[in-house]
Amino acid sequence: MTIMQNTEEVIEENSSIGEWILDDTKGWYFYSYNINELSDDQENELVLESNEEPVSYHVWTSRSQPRNLRTGEIAFDISINISTDNEKTSRIPITKLMDLNDNTIEYEEVVNAINDWIVVANKYPNIIRKCICCLRKAKKSNVLCYGCSNKYNDIIYA
Repeated sequence: MTIMQNTEEVIEENSSIGEWILDDTKGWYFYSYNINELSDDQENELVLESNEEPVSYHVWTSRSQPRNLRTGEIAFDISINISTDNEKTSRIPITKLMDLNDNTIEYEEVVNAINDWIVVANKYPNIIRKCICCLRKAKKSNVLCYGCSNKYNDIIYA
């Protein structure tokens, strides 16, 4: 096994528990966020493992949201059962929080973050930005690219 193959295996193993960051002073280092990220087969199990309602939850939002490492879409960290022994935090991609049948988004905090990004995109239309649902370039004064606009425009701009 060559060094390159070994390095790629380590990166693939660790990509679910953190990400590699290139810093000008430190060089490459691994940042572990110790958060569960949903895989594609866990699509219906967003945060809760059972059908019980959480005691409390918090959606962590910021101007600079993390992205899903595989798909490139914006991800939100959601903590449930805060201040209990069952506290759990999951990193959930934005498309998993969308209900395509009802054209709704489950959490109000996520809706507020999206609306804020839309206002900023309209205020500064000439700034180059990435789509919130993938890594492609967003349309001018928009938060979606041409491909994602066809699928998610009704939900995002509701």
